[in-house]
Amino acid sequence: MEVITIDSATCAACGYLKAAADDMVAEFGDKVKIVERKITEPENIARMDLLGVANLPSICINGEVEFVSVIPNRDELRQSIGTRL
Repeated sequence: MEVITIDSATCAACGYLKAAADDMVAEFGDKVKIVERKITEPENIARMDLLGVANLPSICINGEVEFVSVIPNRDELRQSIGTRL
């Protein structure tokens, strides 16, 4: 799972989205890997373009944009991950 953010340490919405993703590691264990892609790093801007992400923060699961500018509740995120495992 890729969490594309401005920077979760400085952007409140980005931090909430990253925390929601991190919560899924507790539920799914090593089946889920979280990678934060901060747009403060040039290679992550390129990745964002490749994925077609237009707004931040966003979550991509297995290379597919799943949540854009919205913080999903635990059930929504759990279901999205579960259908891809």
